[in-house]
Amino acid sequence: MKKIISLVLILNLFYFNCGIIFAQDFDKSIKHPSYYSLFLNDDKYENLNRRIFNFNLKMNRIFVKKVHVLWASLFPDFTINALNRIYSNIEYPKRLISSLLQHDIEAVKHETKRFLINTTLGVAGIIDAADKLFHLELYNEDMEQALAKCKMKCGKYIVLPFISSTTTRDLFGRFLDFALNPTTYIASPIAAAIKMGLLINRTAYIQPMIKMVESNFADPYDIAKKFFGVEKYIKLSNYDRSNVISKLEEDYDELDLVDKGQTQKLEVKGQLKNENLIVNESDEDDLKADIFLSDYNPQNPVLDSMRTALFDIRQTDKSIWSEVSIWNRNFNKKIKTASVEISKGRNKYNFRYILQKDKFSPLAIIFPSVGEGVNNTHSNILAKMFFDEGYSVLIFGNHFQWEFLQSIDKGYTPGYIKDDVKYINILVNNAISYLSKKYDRVFLKRTALGTSLGAYAVLFLANEQFQEGSNNIDKFIAICPPFELTYAISKMDKIIEAWKNYPNDFREKTAITTAKVMNAYKNKDKYVNNFKTLPFSNYEAKLISAFVFHQKLSDLIYTTELEQNPKIDKKELYDAIYKMNFEDYMRKYLLEDKDYEELSKESSIESISDFLISKDNYKIYHSLDDYLTNKDQLALLRKYCGNKLVLFNNGAHLGFLYRDEFVNELKKEIQKDVSNKKALD
Repeated sequence: MKKIISLVLILNLFYFNCGIIFAQDFDKSIKHPSYYSLFLNDDKYENLNRRIFNFNLKMNRIFVKKVHVLWASLFPDFTINALNRIYSNIEYPKRLISSLLQHDIEAVKHETKRFLINTTLGVAGIIDAADKLFHLELYNEDMEQALAKCKMKCGKYIVLPFISSTTTRDLFGRFLDFALNPTTYIASPIAAAIKMGLLINRTAYIQPMIKMVESNFADPYDIAKKFFGVEKYIKLSNYDRSNVISKLEEDYDELDLVDKGQTQKLEVKGQLKNENLIVNESDEDDLKADIFLSDYNPQNPVLDSMRTALFDIRQTDKSIWSEVSIWNRNFNKKIKTASVEISKGRNKYNFRYILQKDKFSPLAIIFPSVGEGVNNTHSNILAKMFFDEGYSVLIFGNHFQWEFLQSIDKGYTPGYIKDDVKYINILVNNAISYLSKKYDRVFLKRTALGTSLGAYAVLFLANEQFQEGSNNIDKFIAICPPFELTYAISKMDKIIEAWKNYPNDFREKTAITTAKVMNAYKNKDKYVNNFKTLPFSNYEAKLISAFVFHQKLSDLIYTTELEQNPKIDKKELYDAIYKMNFEDYMRKYLLEDKDYEELSKESSIESISDFLISKDNYKIYHSLDDYLTNKDQLALLRKYCGNKLVLFNNGAHLGFLYRDEFVNELKKEIQKDVSNKKALD
C-alpha cells in the first residue's frame, strides 16, 4: 500500500482514534476521552492480549515481513492491486449473503451490478470497471455485519496469534466469510498455491501500516486497539460508503460547517504584484502581511492549519513498486538511517540522512513539529527540496517526543527549552561528526530548518550558539514557531477539550469525522487538483487536531512513567493520561523550583530578543492568523526581526506550506548557500 500522498498524510493519524465517549454523566476531570472503551467494552484480557500482540510483532519481523517483501519484489504495485481486485470480485457471495441478511436491498442490487460489470467489462475483476465507468464503489459487506444486524453481541476484545485483533463476533464472522468464499472448495496443490499467493497478496499492504505504528507511537498495542474499534464501527454503520457520508454532510447544520467569525480575509496593504504574489510595501513595524495568498478561501484557523496535509508537491514516495519491495527506489527509500549517543548509557538516537556526491556540499538539518518522529512525511518533503538544490540533508525527530526522551539523561523530561537545547546541540554535533568521519565530509555551510515546535527549538539553538560564540550552524529557518510556549499550550489544551461540546452524540460525531477522513483519501485527487476547501466542519477539525496533539503528549507521558516504573499497570496509567493536558504535563514534570509564570517568561521568544535584534543569519515565516500565536506577539516579533520575518495573510499554523508562494520564497532562501558555493568554486 502506497503512503497516503495528500490530505490523509497527516489526517490518517486520526483514523486510529474514532470511537466512543461517555453519556451525559461523563467524568468532568477527563481532558481527553478513551476512544476504544465503549466500542470494545473493557479490555478484560489486556495483559495476555499485550503478550500475544508483541509475539505477533516479533513474528512479523522474523518471518511474515520477509514473505511480503519477497512477494512485493516479484510483482509491481499495479499487478498486486489487480490481483486484489480479482479476489475481491470472487468474494461477491459473501457480500451478497451479508446484504440479504441485513435486508439491505440497495446493497444487494449495487453489489450484483458491480459483480456483473467487473466480471465482464472488468475481465474477471482485473479492472474495477464498475467504479471507473459507472461510479459504483465497493460496498465491502461481510458476515460480521450480518451477525450484528441479527443482534449478536460484540463479545470481548482478544488478540490471537497471527490473526491479531478480534472479538467473538468478528471471529465467527470470519469463519462464515471463509465458508462463503468459492475458493475454499477448490482442492488441489495448484489451487492451494494460488490461494496462498492471493492471501499473501492481500495482506502485504499491512507492512507500511505496521512500520508506521511501530515507529511513530510509544505504545503500538493501544493504537492497534483504537484502529480495530473505529474500523469495525464504521463498517457496521456503513460510514465507509461515500453516498452515506455525502448524505450526512448535507444534513449538517450550516452553523456547524462554517466558523463565520474566522472566514473574513485579512487586509493586505501594498500594490506590488507578481502573478499571485503581493508584497507589502508598508513600514516594517506595521503588522501587515508581506505575502498575500490569493484565492486561499480561509475556513477557520484550525481547519486551515490542516491544509498542511496537502504539502506533497515533491512526490517523494512515487514508484511503480510497493513500498516494501526491494526495487522501490523512491526518494524516501534512499534516505538512510544511523544512530548516535546523546547521553551515556541510554538508547542511541536514530536519525536519517541523505548525502550529495560532492563532499563539500552544504548541509541542511531538519527539525519537525511537536511530537513528530524521525520518519515523518513533511521532513521527507523538505529534505527533497533541499536535496534538489544541492544540499546533503540530516533529519531529526522533535525533541518533545518519546524516542528523544529515551536517549537523554534518565529522569530528565523534555519541555523546558533552555535545557532541551543542550541535548539538541549534542545530538546535532554528534550526528555531523558521525557523517563527517564515516563519509569523509566537510560541511562548509550548514542550515537548520524547523517547523512549529521544531522552529521554536531552532531559534533557541541559534541563541545558544550566539551566546557561546560558536559557529556550528550558519543559517536558521523557522516556520511558525510559537512565540510563547505556555500561550500555545493553552490554545492546544482548549482544542484537546473541544470534544466536550457534544457529550451526548460524541460517538457519532467522531465516527462520522473519521469516515470523512477516509472518504477524503479515496477522493484525494479532488482536493489536490481542485482544492478550494477541506470537507470538514470547525468542530471536526478540532476533533482531528485534538487527537494528534494528545496522542503525542500521551506517548511522552507513557514513556516517562514506564521508565520510572516498568511494572506500572497500563490501565491505571492510561486512566491518568486521559486526565492530563499539556499544562498538566508542564506542572507535573517541569516546574520543580519554578512557578508557571516564571517558566512562561523563560521559555518565551522574547527571552532571546538580543539574538533576534543583533543577528541576521535567520529567517522566520509566519501567518497573521496562526492560532498558536496572537497579534501582539507577532508585533513584538516584527519589532525584533524586521524584514527577517515574513508574514502571510492566511494559512494559520503551517497551513501555507503547500502554496507556491511559500515554496518559492523558501527556495530563494535555501539557494543562497549553493549559489555562494558555486561562486567560490
